[in-house]
Amino acid sequence: MTLVYVVLLAALAVVLAPVTVKVCDRAAGWPLAALFVAAAAVLGSRLPQVLDGEPLTVTVTWVRDFLAPGVDVSFSLRGDALSVFFALLALVIGSVVFIYSAAYLPKGHGNTSFYTLMTAFTLSILLLVLANDVVVLFLAWELVSLASFMLIARSGSSGEAGSQRTLVLTFIGGLTLLTALAVAATATGTTSIEGILASGVWEQRPGVTAAVAVLVAVSAFTKSAQFPFHFWLPEAMAAATPVSAFLHAAAVVKAGVYLLIRFSTIFHDVAVWNVLLIVVGMGTAVMSAVFAVQKTDLKKLTAYSTVSHLGWIVATIGVGTPFAIGAAVVHTLAHALFKSSLFMLIGVIDHEAGSRDIRRLGKLWNKMPWTFGAVLIGAASMAAVPPLFGFVSKEGMLTALADAPFGTAGTIVLLAAAAVGAFFTFTYSAKIVFGAFVDGPRDMSGVHEAPVRLWLPAALPGFMSLPVVFFMGALDGPVDAVVAAVGMETHTHLSLWHGINTPLLISVAVLAVGAVGMVYRKSLWAAFEGKRLVPATGNELLEGVHKAATSVGVFVGKMSDTHNPSRLILPIIVLILALTGATVLSDGVDGVPLAPRVEGLDNAWDLLPLAIVALSMWGLVRTRNRLTGAVMIGTAGTGVTLQMFLLGAPDVALTQFTVEALSVIVMMMVLRYLPEKFHPVPDTERKVGSIVIAVLAGVAAFLGVWGLMGRNGRSDLALWYLSEAPGITGGDNVVATIIVEFRALDTLGELSVLGMAAVVIAAITSTLPRFPFTSGTRPAPFGQSQLNSVPLRKGLSIVVPILVVLSVLVFFRGHNESGGGFPAALIMGAAIGLTYLSRGSDEIVFGRMTPIHLTGVGIIIALAAGFIGYWHGGLGNGGFLTAIHGHAFGQHWTTSLIFDLGIYLAVLGMLTMAINALGGYLRPGTERDYLPWIHDDNSSLPNTPQIAVEDADDPYPAPINPSSRPLGLLDRGERPQGGVK
Repeated sequence: MTLVYVVLLAALAVVLAPVTVKVCDRAAGWPLAALFVAAAAVLGSRLPQVLDGEPLTVTVTWVRDFLAPGVDVSFSLRGDALSVFFALLALVIGSVVFIYSAAYLPKGHGNTSFYTLMTAFTLSILLLVLANDVVVLFLAWELVSLASFMLIARSGSSGEAGSQRTLVLTFIGGLTLLTALAVAATATGTTSIEGILASGVWEQRPGVTAAVAVLVAVSAFTKSAQFPFHFWLPEAMAAATPVSAFLHAAAVVKAGVYLLIRFSTIFHDVAVWNVLLIVVGMGTAVMSAVFAVQKTDLKKLTAYSTVSHLGWIVATIGVGTPFAIGAAVVHTLAHALFKSSLFMLIGVIDHEAGSRDIRRLGKLWNKMPWTFGAVLIGAASMAAVPPLFGFVSKEGMLTALADAPFGTAGTIVLLAAAAVGAFFTFTYSAKIVFGAFVDGPRDMSGVHEAPVRLWLPAALPGFMSLPVVFFMGALDGPVDAVVAAVGMETHTHLSLWHGINTPLLISVAVLAVGAVGMVYRKSLWAAFEGKRLVPATGNELLEGVHKAATSVGVFVGKMSDTHNPSRLILPIIVLILALTGATVLSDGVDGVPLAPRVEGLDNAWDLLPLAIVALSMWGLVRTRNRLTGAVMIGTAGTGVTLQMFLLGAPDVALTQFTVEALSVIVMMMVLRYLPEKFHPVPDTERKVGSIVIAVLAGVAAFLGVWGLMGRNGRSDLALWYLSEAPGITGGDNVVATIIVEFRALDTLGELSVLGMAAVVIAAITSTLPRFPFTSGTRPAPFGQSQLNSVPLRKGLSIVVPILVVLSVLVFFRGHNESGGGFPAALIMGAAIGLTYLSRGSDEIVFGRMTPIHLTGVGIIIALAAGFIGYWHGGLGNGGFLTAIHGHAFGQHWTTSLIFDLGIYLAVLGMLTMAINALGGYLRPGTERDYLPWIHDDNSSLPNTPQIAVEDADDPYPAPINPSSRPLGLLDRGERPQGGVK
């Protein structure tokens, strides 16, 4: 349970952040840091066990798959040496950043959002590095992207563009990671990361291995800001300094490093992995080091230095040897220490001197001596100056790069590039020290040292770079354990002196040349500052890609930017014909040939629905009246319903029939806003085009039916459902149990679509003017409309109760007989539709919030039924939407009935929304009372037509209020309005 406690402590910090800020304001950093320190202590208490090779684990089934128990999705966490290393890194560095924030942040300005997002950021990182299931890993990966986006965006207009580019680039990595994890889970048959890494598939299928390796590498490149995704990280500097310190040292960028090390278990000896990581990593390291020298803003300079050091780590991981993995881990630790310290110290300089641009600073070394000493130590460690920890870690990486799988010539080129990168690293490190504290032109007489509570937390991680070298032997065992967690074995020996070797000679040469460069530093820096070293920046390239994608989108969108059904259906028909042709040239569909044995007509009754559909279609293409067209569509649907009954599918037929009935009602509502007739008779060219498209559609439909005629046998899955489903679910209606149990997650997605349909209906109707009709397209009720509706109202007093009872019966019988929540809701919807039709004029059927409540409550109930599934077989043994069965009152009951109730209510919500929005007449001034989404000022709506109202005194009759009089009865002496008097 250790991992559970760690995650819960981090989650508690997220929950308590707003309250803590309200009580303590910016000082909330202290209690929140205490929670993270406690989480680190809990995790650290089990460190000896982890280092001995006994990982911490916790697994709770999240989504249970009864068809394939081996591929259940679990909320699974695993803390081996690698995961614990990155988790402790995030917790410890995060704690220091929170303490620093308590002194750095201004009082009472956005601190609630800052601390809430930062704690959520930390929790996301913990979930990512501890995840042992690909679903948990991916969700945490995206949460990290969202958290970083919001932290950058909260800085205001200065961070808006950068945050958006960050989101775009990191989401690209999310898509590639999703693809990689999906392929890996499918190939290995498990979503467990431990199972995926231990699978033998990777040796058996080298092509799949190489493809997944590239996808994982690209995903890590987006998070770790490697070329060509490198430019988002410097732009993230718009965020507050504590965000930058955490993001660069232990959060987003380290997520990419963790992913690469974790998957090195299977990819460390894959050639494309080695080449891609080494080339991109070292190229990014050198390029970004040069860019860092160009910068005069200390924060941007340090940001590019992060990109450069990440390139070093990525290239080292790419070597793939056990020693290289250990060297990458050591430099990850060293980088976290000096980089977090430098970012916070730059914040101290900005806080006290009012600027972080070296052109606006002066001699600060004697004004801020403690800050100067801390920056000097951090920058020296970053520059790999002995005897600091950065020197030890860089020596290890150089030693690892000497073993790159490139041959002698390739290794020499790689080491030469590393030497160049090391020189520029020394140069920009010196620029931070000299530019901030020595060379600046400004008079800094009014500047003084920062308070201890501000500079001490900032200096602490950097200070650790010095004493750690005297106790490096204590790190040998943990580093070996981390490498062992990757599936390799090494024997680390961290030391300042390993004799005279190639890495030492490179380091000495870099230090010597760097020292000479410092003598001529102003000329050297001037040679790079303000120069355009590349043809286009990353932002310009991304903007170009965005414009190109927009152009393609506009071009593709034009294909559907029409109300002409011929233009819409033609691409679909052509695609179907192309796919059919390709299938004909192959071996058929799943090995079933497209030349089936077609038998004669075995049921003469099949001719009846065929005749109904054919006559309906003939009438539809011949008529010019929109009302007749709607009727013909309805009769065609009735013919299809009859065919379903004849084929023995009563569930589908019942649903189809009620959908057809309700569709006709909705179509009638829409037709009132349209002219009575279709457009004039088309010319010969349009007729010929329509005939060609119709013939092609017929051919495509025929080929589809003909090709699938050979698949008239039941599949293995269908036979399994028929034989096993009744025993598992206790229900004989296999179709219904598939919908609400076996594939309930799919149904939940469809349920959300229904809710979105209600939202779309409201959105569309809100763009209509308050009187959404023009003269002649929606006439007022004629004189006898109120009286003519009386028979239907009287009939409803009998029909509606029957439909209500039928709806309830169909709902409860759906588990064993034809029925279920969806058809039951449609039956109730028919009662609602008939109630609307019985009115003598347009009228709101339900209250203004009823559709919203029905839809929302329905979705909530369906989700609640999903969470109840976790109690299946005891808490933690079930899964989301797992049905729980039992018996009471002599009946079989199941929690899927609750899920079905959610479907029932959501469908009703969508139907009532349609009837209210499309058929509800409102007197002027009452729109907001019934339809809250209607705008107050229609003049603000785009493309709102100007409505010519013939009678300003409201020529349309007020609807009868059913709550004030019996349904269907008129007050004595009341005359219908709008007709002949």
